[in-house]
Amino acid sequence: MLCAACKSKELPDTYIEGSDYQYMNMESLRFTLRHVRGSKGPYVLHGDYIYFIDEGSNLILPLCNKADCLHDQETDPEKYAYCNACMLPADGFPTGQLGISYCNGVLYCLDDGFNASPPTLYRLSEDGSKKEQVYQWDNCSINEWLIHRDVLYFTKQVHENIDGKIKENVQLMSLSLTDPAKKEKPVFSADADLDIFTLGKPKAYGNHLYFQILAYTPSEEEIDDDNFLTYLYYKTFVYDILNDTVTEIVLPGTSQTEFISSLELWNDKILLSSFDFAPGGTAESDWYIAELDGSNPEIFMRDVPKYSSFVSDGTYLYLTNAHKVARGEEDEDNLIYEVFDNNLEKIDTFKPPTTIIFHEILPLGTDVMYLQYSSGDENSTAWGVVQWDKQIGTYHGDPIDKDVVKIKR
Repeated sequence: MLCAACKSKELPDTYIEGSDYQYMNMESLRFTLRHVRGSKGPYVLHGDYIYFIDEGSNLILPLCNKADCLHDQETDPEKYAYCNACMLPADGFPTGQLGISYCNGVLYCLDDGFNASPPTLYRLSEDGSKKEQVYQWDNCSINEWLIHRDVLYFTKQVHENIDGKIKENVQLMSLSLTDPAKKEKPVFSADADLDIFTLGKPKAYGNHLYFQILAYTPSEEEIDDDNFLTYLYYKTFVYDILNDTVTEIVLPGTSQTEFISSLELWNDKILLSSFDFAPGGTAESDWYIAELDGSNPEIFMRDVPKYSSFVSDGTYLYLTNAHKVARGEEDEDNLIYEVFDNNLEKIDTFKPPTTIIFHEILPLGTDVMYLQYSSGDENSTAWGVVQWDKQIGTYHGDPIDKDVVKIKR
């Protein structure tokens, strides 16, 4: 990984605005990248279109500056791809799962492909004047990914026919976006005998990349709820970008049924949750704090309710039960966010807005956050964006409605 290492040597081992993976804009219930902030302002992905939010005029605008383009109002399918904001391919095929990212002055959009359409990475100018294909894959699946310091990290899944048997090969790969050669390089290859459910959950901070593997080791018996812990392979790794090394992160004193289930970023360190999968286990989990390379883990907070998660916007730390609500184990009316300062003093609590239907984990972003919402009508495609001017310390357990304003489309 010489190219990635050389690039990272120019930057310190902390968060750098403009070049780094924007961890504070990640919706953490499932992998999705739909919000990003560039040098000109915020961008959102909705459907097959990318939009720019003009903070000066409070307008949502398709990311295309062509005067003769109808953008998302176009009804002729043959003209869809003409719009710079539209990510539908020119061949007329639908898109797969889309995601957007920002790095050093440009936007990227990755389409993971749909059926016969190959996964494709696009680059777009911030002013909507240009859209171009950067890279395309063949005969593989591209799953979870991120862009960090001009390098794309992604999970690549290939099915190979070996001696008449279909074998799955899953790797974590890197692709330098500044290298004209555009050559993929392996970061990590999973053991060939693992039955892999997930190789992903990537996050990046400073000179480190984090990822997890959820898999099962080989078994001659059928794996079920009674024996799955015997074969469960659930590990968290850190990739040192400068030294090109991968190390497993291990917590002290954990049992054979305890695994790291979550990793969050906070104050130039990582937070790790210990989750016990044993039947009849406790309803709480311990969280640890460690250095960015995973070393020196120590207790951060004990007895945190299971399925609760920490998230950070770079200023405050939030603890939420949103995952528990999403799993149906907590009533939606009880969804809450607790806010902690740098001294871990709880300074506020709040609920999501009641004025919109918001289905995802709340992405916390910066001091001003933009949230997508839907109409709540399954027969309607209506959607929009609201601006949340965060006033932490003023909510006292109430919804954030007083500081939420709808943006015009």
